[in-house]
Amino acid sequence: MPKPSSAAAATPFDGDALLRAAGLRVTRAAQTVLALLEHAAQPLTHDEVVAAYTAAAGERPDRVTIYRVLDRLVEAGLCDRRVAADRVNRFSRHVEAASGHVFECDQCHKVLALPADPALPRVMSRLGRELRKHGIDARRAALTLHGTCGDCRT
Repeated sequence: MPKPSSAAAATPFDGDALLRAAGLRVTRAAQTVLALLEHAAQPLTHDEVVAAYTAAAGERPDRVTIYRVLDRLVEAGLCDRRVAADRVNRFSRHVEAASGHVFECDQCHKVLALPADPALPRVMSRLGRELRKHGIDARRAALTLHGTCGDCRT
């Protein structure tokens, strides 16, 4: 089971308020899943969410309910779904990056915000112009760098 991250312990977490602010119903399943994602050290697969939920609540949740909760959390912007090279969906709390871009470790799937770079908006804009020349209307761009994080490299 994934270990809690130290950053999560330092910041107060109010899952009920987050769910309400996103217009979602505050249910036991939604509260539990959101809290699990908040305190996970790395993104979790559906099976890992089910296992962590079982350990936390003392009962096994309905798998379909967990799929639905995860879908709602993604739609509401409270968590992110990433599909890794192994084609497995992994879920994590939404990473708010000032730059809008993130790094994802290919081994543990941890997601970290990338620092802002003053040259990057120009590069992304230039890429958008090139895509428009080919008839592609890119409405939103987000850069995800992949590699190995410091924890996995050691």
